[in-house]
Amino acid sequence: MVEPVFEKINIHQREGEIKEQIKADVKTDVSSEAVSGILAVAPWVTVSESEVLNGKIRYGGKVIFYISYIDGDGLLKKCECGSEFVGEIKNDNILGNERAYLTAEVDKAETDLSGLKLSVSAFITVKAGVAGASEVNALVGGENLVVKESELVSAKSLGVCRGIYPLEEEFEVSYLVEEVLYHRADAVITAVQSGVGTIIVDGEVLLSLIMLQKSDKNDIIKETRNLPFRMEIECEESMPNMQAVARVKERSFKTDIAVDENNGKSVVGVNVSLAFEGEAFADGTATVASDVFSTENDVEIIKEEYPFYKTCEVRSYSAVINGKAEVNELPVGAVILAVGNEKASIISTACDDGALTVTGVFGATAFVRDGDGKVFTRKLELPFEKSFDAGFNCQTEITVTVKATRGSAKITSLTEMETDAELRFTVYPTEKCSHKVVKEIKVLGEKRKKDAAISIYIPEEGEELWSLAKRLNVCPDTLIATNKDLQFPLTGNERIVIYRHK
Repeated sequence: MVEPVFEKINIHQREGEIKEQIKADVKTDVSSEAVSGILAVAPWVTVSESEVLNGKIRYGGKVIFYISYIDGDGLLKKCECGSEFVGEIKNDNILGNERAYLTAEVDKAETDLSGLKLSVSAFITVKAGVAGASEVNALVGGENLVVKESELVSAKSLGVCRGIYPLEEEFEVSYLVEEVLYHRADAVITAVQSGVGTIIVDGEVLLSLIMLQKSDKNDIIKETRNLPFRMEIECEESMPNMQAVARVKERSFKTDIAVDENNGKSVVGVNVSLAFEGEAFADGTATVASDVFSTENDVEIIKEEYPFYKTCEVRSYSAVINGKAEVNELPVGAVILAVGNEKASIISTACDDGALTVTGVFGATAFVRDGDGKVFTRKLELPFEKSFDAGFNCQTEITVTVKATRGSAKITSLTEMETDAELRFTVYPTEKCSHKVVKEIKVLGEKRKKDAAISIYIPEEGEELWSLAKRLNVCPDTLIATNKDLQFPLTGNERIVIYRHK
């Protein structure tokens, strides 16, 4: 009687990316009557907490808006406002034992002066990358079964490990600072590797500040810095030969300005808190049946193909983009003071013939002063397409993030600005594999026994041992024992002898 044996095996799988859009309405403390014009709105948003449940992901976060404006006296001012938000992403495929990495970005932010207070209305897109393990019931052997064994190799997650990295920096500028009109800090990962009991993450924080100088000319000066970091996330079972992945969020960010009137200089203090999530993967192997038959019974085999994923090395790329951005008509004598609020959005990614191509749109805000000393802004927008040596199989699935920095521009006509920026890409490749396993066997009845004690068979050309043994209803070891001179694949000219005990 056939008695199959099954084992439950966990296989690393992904659900992909799920997202939703929410709206945030925030009021400032600034009276609408005190604002004569808005220069720029720079958002900062983060998801600070999440919980994965069956059918949904609950999350919470906060959004802050830095608004630079002109008051009733023509002076440049800045205010901040923000709020916390909560929400749920619903999807029937989400399971409570899965893990999710959530990010958020502000798609669009608009100011409103129609009420008593200046307010901001924004649309925020929250994205969740969901991954987990699927439990597979796979045949591994059994009584009265002839099994073709195969190795199922899949990545086993050691679990999500987290850590906080505080980064503090000071630098001096050779002028007096009146106000920081805009600031941002974008963390970029450049390399991830496993160590002994740790996941090591290297990268940089791209710092950008637009500051109003103490002067009679409303001078606006931009300062940029790249601040390196190395974070070691504790991961107890991690070892150097393992593959690892990590992601980073800016948890908080603040700047302090110390002005020295005597020497005409200022010291800028920066405090950034980075939140890391890392995951190391150990290769797990299991011996399962890829095919099976019985010499005693006719059986129906039910197979199923299961996808699984292997995390590949995280890669980092940099690129400079340049082009002409059309703008609303400028007054004669206009001068660009600074470019800030840089943002890049990815439209598509493609990998072909070893080249990774990313297309998207770069956007920024140019702070401009006219001949009368009045400051105003212009929106810049520039499409981009960049190709890189992929360094991985183009059949892999990829997730790409991009940060924009060091934006600059010069006026080429009253309706055009030649624009430059640096883009920093982080690529997370994941190789999609699959394995077919036998998940069920149905016994249909006993096989009819052959009457002859000895049989001679002529094989098919190119036939392999397993297919021949299955067709002749003989164990492969028995077939080889009685036909020692066989060389596979067969030519079709051999004579196969089968002995049956009477």
